[in-house]
Amino acid sequence: MSDSIAAYLNLAGAVLPGIAPSLDTLARLQRGHIQAIPFENLNPLAGVPVSLAIPALLEKFAARRGGYCFEHNTLYRHALASLGFLATPLLARVRMTAPPDVVTPRTHMLLLVEIDGERFISDTGFGKMTPTAPLRLVADSVQHTPHGRYRLASLGDEWRLEAEVDGDWLHLYVFDLRPAYPVDFEMPNWYVSTHPVSHFTRDLIAVRTVDEGRHVLHNTRYSFQPTDLPAVRRELVSGEEIADVLENTFGLAASGVPGLAAKLDGIARRPD
Repeated sequence: MSDSIAAYLNLAGAVLPGIAPSLDTLARLQRGHIQAIPFENLNPLAGVPVSLAIPALLEKFAARRGGYCFEHNTLYRHALASLGFLATPLLARVRMTAPPDVVTPRTHMLLLVEIDGERFISDTGFGKMTPTAPLRLVADSVQHTPHGRYRLASLGDEWRLEAEVDGDWLHLYVFDLRPAYPVDFEMPNWYVSTHPVSHFTRDLIAVRTVDEGRHVLHNTRYSFQPTDLPAVRRELVSGEEIADVLENTFGLAASGVPGLAAKLDGIARRPD
């Protein structure tokens, strides 16, 4: 096992004896990754470049930082491949906030993992709706995870991932099974991290998943969503308070991000 993979497994709290490419190993690694490494967009918000190089990702995550889908799933896929998994990167169109008649770009990365002839969707980077367990690639079957229920719908050559929210099924993203390659992620990664219309360059987003539920921060709105219980919400009133929540609730080294403090002050002063 390489030093980089050993460091990643240690970071994800998944130092497993006799690691083998099994469904149990995949499930433990996926949940361990999600709970150890927060989802966040501090770099795009502050105008700091986002690298998808494996050494840069390991260094960033080890320094109490998180990232978004391209960062999470690039490192996750590298680890799975190193452990002997057949893990194929895919691109998806996010549908969660899009009107039905709007075609969205392919700006989400996920993985297709094959184990003993069975195919699973495994994703560590979809924010507050990230499944915390692998999902079998089967249509119309409700699948339980530690943090909610999901299902996949077959749309001809495409699949749609849905999550149950307050009794309704929310459409998360649509994908096909064509393999994507590192070069395919360079453009969407640049777009979501630098383009002025990208919500990652305008709005603060952070998610930390724990056994009991998820901590979620969107600009000044902080909430904790327990599993199967109503959310607890709180409005933050200053950049200093936002920074404190990022540091102490989300465990992020926010103070080390150049230019972030000014961005947080600006978010706190935005009109409702």
